[in-house]
Amino acid sequence: MISVILLMAGKGTRMGADKNKILLPLGDKPVFMHSLETFKSFGFEIVCVISEEDKDEILKYLPNDVKYTIGGKERGDSVYNGIKAVTGDYVLIHDAARPFIAREVIEEIVAKKDNNRAILTYLPVKDTIKIKGDFLKTLKRSELIAAVTPQCGSRMLMLNAYSKALIEKKSFTDDISIVEHYFPKVKIDLVEANEEVFKITTPFDLKVANTIWRDKND
Repeated sequence: MISVILLMAGKGTRMGADKNKILLPLGDKPVFMHSLETFKSFGFEIVCVISEEDKDEILKYLPNDVKYTIGGKERGDSVYNGIKAVTGDYVLIHDAARPFIAREVIEEIVAKKDNNRAILTYLPVKDTIKIKGDFLKTLKRSELIAAVTPQCGSRMLMLNAYSKALIEKKSFTDDISIVEHYFPKVKIDLVEANEEVFKITTPFDLKVANTIWRDKND
């Protein structure tokens, strides 16, 4: 069975809103419901990792067959809580602030699913990336990719990786980074995501997301 961990416990301070950004309206429903409904249409087990303060409002929207657990102080703590709550042998870890994950991307992930491997969804890098310092250094754009979500692997792989990170009190910016660090021999497959899977972080992002939603629903 495949399980989805939907991360929803962040504060979203850069949005400058009076509530968690995943609760802000996007089209006809809150931000988080868009990706939730997409994953739910596949029949996956879904566990939403939420904050205690958002619980009452989120539960107004959650279908009865969608589970939830409370997140931790850091992203890694929240993912770990989610991993402990799921029952599938393979997990997709996704940011609820990325509402437009395409069905075709999920279908490719499912086709590549292998409990001995992990999967990173990514977007090609469009900009020229430079490293700041006493002298600028330009990186080769053709060799760069941007990590997005969902990021995927067997439940036991992710559980073991996050357990090690929490014991050692190390933090990572994404799930595949933890696999790279603790299990460098694990093969990581790549799946290119759809461009619309960007993360809503700022008010501008939300405006763009609403424009995309309107285009999809005209």
